[in-house]
Amino acid sequence: MNLLFDFGGVLVDLDQSRCISAFEALGFDIRPCLGTYVQAGILSGLERGQISVAEFCNQLRTLSNRPDLTDESIVQAWEQYLTGVPEDRLEMLLKIKQHYPTYVLSNTNEIHWDMARNGYFRYKGLQVSDFFRKVFLSYELGVEKPSPAIYEAVVKGIGCAPEEILFFDDSEVNCEAARRCGLQARLAPANGVWLDFFTPDGVYIPE
Repeated sequence: MNLLFDFGGVLVDLDQSRCISAFEALGFDIRPCLGTYVQAGILSGLERGQISVAEFCNQLRTLSNRPDLTDESIVQAWEQYLTGVPEDRLEMLLKIKQHYPTYVLSNTNEIHWDMARNGYFRYKGLQVSDFFRKVFLSYELGVEKPSPAIYEAVVKGIGCAPEEILFFDDSEVNCEAARRCGLQARLAPANGVWLDFFTPDGVYIPE
C-alpha cells in the first residue's frame, strides 16, 4: 500500500484569519480569493502555476491600487496562512515510512512549498526527501484537486494500480474525487486527527 498525504490542513496547520489580517494590513481584501480547500482568482493562478510569484505580486499591487507594496511584504502576508508542521506529525511520518512508501499530493504554490522544503521538513538534519518518495504539487502539475487529471498524474508518477494508493485529505470532495479515479481515500480532518489512524509504531489501522 502506498500512502498519499495532503499537505495543507493534514500535515501543516493553517490560519485563515491570520492571513486575512496580514493582507488587510496591506490594504487588500484576500477573502474572495481564499478558500479552505481550493483557492480562487490570483491565488488559484498561483497554485496552478499559471502565474509566477513576481506576477502574483504585480497583480496584487494592481488590484489593491498599491504600487508601493514590495514583493517581500506580499510574500510575507501569504506566508501567514501556514503556521507549521507539529513535531508529532513529523515523527509519525518517519515511523510510517518504515512500513509504507509515502507521498504528498497538494494544492499549493511555490511560496508555501518553499516554506515546507526550507523550513518545516528541515527536521533533525532531514529534508523533504527523507519523509516522502515523491511530491505531487498543483503549481508544478498545472492542475488542482479535485480534477481527475491530478490523480491520474499521481498514479502514473507512483507507477502502481490506483487501488494500491490510500489518500488522506481533509476535504471529502477531494477524497470522493480520488475514489472516482480508483484510489482509496480516507477523510483526515484538520488538527492531526489522522495520527489516530496509525499505531504508535506507524502501522495503519483500517476503518
